[in-house]
Amino acid sequence: MRLDTERLRLVHRLHGGLSLLVALTLLTLSLGGLITTRTAVIAFLSIELPLLAVFVVLTVIRFRRATLGAGRGEILDRWGREEPLIRPALTELRAFHALGLAARRRKMLGPGAVPFGYSRGSSTFPLVLVGLSVGELVIVHVLVPWPWLRLALALLTVWGVLFVLGLLASRRVHPHFIAQDRLHLRWGHETVLATPLDNIASAVPLANHAHTQPAVAEDRLILTQFQSTNVRLRFTEPVPAAAPVARKQRPEGFRAAEVELFVDDPEAFLAAVRSREQQRPGESQRPGQPQRSEEPQLPEEPQR
Repeated sequence: MRLDTERLRLVHRLHGGLSLLVALTLLTLSLGGLITTRTAVIAFLSIELPLLAVFVVLTVIRFRRATLGAGRGEILDRWGREEPLIRPALTELRAFHALGLAARRRKMLGPGAVPFGYSRGSSTFPLVLVGLSVGELVIVHVLVPWPWLRLALALLTVWGVLFVLGLLASRRVHPHFIAQDRLHLRWGHETVLATPLDNIASAVPLANHAHTQPAVAEDRLILTQFQSTNVRLRFTEPVPAAAPVARKQRPEGFRAAEVELFVDDPEAFLAAVRSREQQRPGESQRPGQPQRSEEPQLPEEPQR
């Protein structure tokens, strides 16, 4: 089955490349005066339309196979894994969808889920970009003499502003949450990890000023942006995690034994996690470490 999928992917890409090559060849011949415009149009319709029909059929077959058994929320993720070339378009689609949800004050949560935001303090830089874009739009309107170019640049600027706002909204409408005795940590639309609450060995306040972006350090995962972390979780058993970092920085088969993260309301988050956490005399001992002394329930925030 995997071999058939790889062959289909190869044929699909080669077919798309061939269609593009034919179109560019006809355009070049027409602009160079080697064939008339009428001949180019006839050749385009007689060659490209059948190629386009085959391309559409291959596209439907390929993406239907990729989404077999997928839930509603998994379809775009599977499309992105199937064809990396469409990932930028999917990112834009998700950003605009998140912006629409934020405008309606809706969050992507199931029934009974308790949300915990993590976007506070991360909007300064995106809003600065939005302000610069608006200023650029005014300058372009004054300096550019051609109306058609002003309109094109204005549309691009508006698109860019909405895209940045959509990326910002993505973290607001996809908060961390607790549901059915499981903790789900997110980063935008992606679920980074999910684990039962009874797998959390300790949950304490902790400020890590060394990282202001998502990172992976050995078996430790850092989830924050533009600010220090304020919570640390340690797990009894390491949890598979899709760290939101570049592939080169993500170890193969990464499992997090510890997560340092930023949440908007750390006290409420810790209270919710601890409310169902099994009572332990102290922090669980991690493999290969000496026995530690009992850790207080609410220590002062250490500084790194």
